[in-house]
Amino acid sequence: MGSRIVLWRPTRMLIELHLFWLAFWITLFGPRWAYFWVRVAAWWAWLLFPRLRGVSLRNVDLCLPDRTPSERKRIACASVRHFGYAFIDCLLAPRYITDARWRRYFLGTPDDHPYIRWFFEDNPAFNLSAHFGNWEIASWNVGRLHRDQLLVIAKQLRPPLVNRWIVNCRRALGNEVVEADGGARAYVRAIKERRRVAVLVDQNGGKDGPVETFFGVPCTWQADFTRLCLRGGGRLAHTFARRVGEQFRFEFLEPVMLQYAPDTDPMQLMRDYRDHLERVIRENPEQYFWMHRRFKATRPGWADAYADLGTRWGPAERNALIASRSEPRP
Repeated sequence: MGSRIVLWRPTRMLIELHLFWLAFWITLFGPRWAYFWVRVAAWWAWLLFPRLRGVSLRNVDLCLPDRTPSERKRIACASVRHFGYAFIDCLLAPRYITDARWRRYFLGTPDDHPYIRWFFEDNPAFNLSAHFGNWEIASWNVGRLHRDQLLVIAKQLRPPLVNRWIVNCRRALGNEVVEADGGARAYVRAIKERRRVAVLVDQNGGKDGPVETFFGVPCTWQADFTRLCLRGGGRLAHTFARRVGEQFRFEFLEPVMLQYAPDTDPMQLMRDYRDHLERVIRENPEQYFWMHRRFKATRPGWADAYADLGTRWGPAERNALIASRSEPRP
C-alpha cells in the first residue's frame, strides 16, 4: 500500500518537487555546503530511525567483533554519514568531476597503469565493486578516457526522480546504464560485444543463493556473474574508490586484475572477491554501507540475524548465529 501511494502520480509529483528543491538548496554552494547538511541529516537519522541504527550496529557487531563496542558504534554512525555523502556525490559529480577540474577531486590511476591497459584490451571483462566509498565516481577512472563505455547494470530506484539523478550521474561519468531487469541479457550481450561490465556484488543472494561467509558469518551471495565471467574468458578486476576524509575527494584504490581458467570453480571467484572486500573494509570500515541488511536471507534452521534490534550483540549471540547457519540443511 505504501509503495502504491508513493508511486501515485499526485503524491509522486509532490515528493519529487520537494526533493528537487531540497537537492537544489543542499548543492547550491558546492561540496562543503552539501556535506555539512548531510552531516546534520545523518545525525537526525541516527537519532530518529531506530531500525536504521539497529541494522547498522548489528552488522558491525557481527562483522567486526575484534573492535570495542564503542568503536563499533562510531563506525556504524559514521557509515550513515558516508551513505548520505555517496548520494550527494551523485548530484555533485557531473558539475565537479566531469570537467577540467576533476583532478582536484579524484585521484585515479595514471594513463599507462596496467589496469588501464587491461581494461581497454579487446576482450570482455568484469569489474567487481561494492557499496563502499563511492563506486559511481570510481568509474570515472576509465570514463575520463572516453575510449569505451563501462556497462553498468543497476536496479531502478524510487521515486523516479532519484533514479534519474543517479542514472544521469552514471552517464555523465562515461557509463552505459542498463536496468537490472535485463541484466542477464545485458551480460550475455556484453560478452558477445567484448565489453567491460560493472557489477556491485552484495550479500543477500536470496534463499537459494550460494552460501559463503562474510567476516566469518555464513550468508548467501549474489553470484550469478561468476559463470558468465568464466564463459566470457575469466577476466575479472576488483575496483574500489574511497573518500579521502569526510570531504568531496576520492582515491581509486590499487586494483586487482585476475585471470581464471574456464574450469575454475565459480565460487572461487566469489571467495577471492570476498577476501579482497574484507581487507578493504577493515582499512576504512566507516565507508562501507552497514545499514543494508547483509544477512537477511535465511534457510531452514537459520537464526534471524536481525531479531531484537534494540539490543547489542556480543560474542555469545554472534557464535550462536554462526552455529545455526553452519549446521547441514535438512
